[in-house]
Amino acid sequence: MELSRVSAKEYKNSFEAVFHVFNTVEFSELNSDKCESLHYLLFIDKKVRLGVVLGERENMLLSPFSAPFGGFTFVKSNTRLEYLEKAVKLLEDYASKTGFLIRISLPPSIYAPSFIAKEIGIFERSRFGVQHIDLNYQFETRDFFSYEECIDRSARKNLHNSFKQGFLFEKLNSECVTDVERVYDVIRVNRESKGYPLRMSLQNVLNTIKIIKADFFILTHNGKDVAAAQVFHVAADVVQVIYWGDIPGYTELRAMNYLSYKVFEYYATSKIRLIDIGPSSENGIPNYGLCEFKENIGCSVSLKYTFSL
Repeated sequence: MELSRVSAKEYKNSFEAVFHVFNTVEFSELNSDKCESLHYLLFIDKKVRLGVVLGERENMLLSPFSAPFGGFTFVKSNTRLEYLEKAVKLLEDYASKTGFLIRISLPPSIYAPSFIAKEIGIFERSRFGVQHIDLNYQFETRDFFSYEECIDRSARKNLHNSFKQGFLFEKLNSECVTDVERVYDVIRVNRESKGYPLRMSLQNVLNTIKIIKADFFILTHNGKDVAAAQVFHVAADVVQVIYWGDIPGYTELRAMNYLSYKVFEYYATSKIRLIDIGPSSENGIPNYGLCEFKENIGCSVSLKYTFSL
């Protein structure tokens, strides 16, 4: 097997499909201003077997450099273990020759369980070390049809209370800037009130949804926007909640219990298998409040590994 650094065009043409959007050329190029240069690498054994996109920044090569996760792109999901083994060794050699450090965050294990398990096993046995392991939360849509059995008594009570509040749930038009802005404004107020960073500007969102399918949901109460969700379609049968939240003053009405229930309901009636709610830890350190909230609304946990060399 050999490693070849190629152009964006050649990299794109090497894969009929990419199993998650954060590894696509389109997404990488859109965010290329967040790194000094892009390294499109192919791993070739008679034909292309694997690929990886690395963003160069401050003497590091990062996958992802501007996304929740990256990792290898495969031609076939049942890629042979030996190809992955050789690819990781070539990546180690690439780091040695170029003088870069490398950090790779894999998707949560539930995305492509067999392939990601192989990645984890090989990285762990390589010169790469585990930098941290994050707790990632997701809701499997098959569980919606027995939803109240999946949540505990207090969560059911909160959900039933939310049903009495007169909330109106709507899916907005992702092609309408005004609709996107409505959702963004609710998220902005939510993040500011909690002291959390909002890493995507409105323009970032508008640019991103030109290349990623996105859904925007709003919850109103007496005509006022009180909660919202921004969701990206990140794999064939997986969506990811990029942002969601309510504005101050509506927590006691259980706006988020109602919003999450309606979002789960919406995707349970589609072909979506998994709703990725995202990590509730940072650099491996859990946020207990976020963990508890996500578990209370019926989410399960998977692991998200970050390796560094």
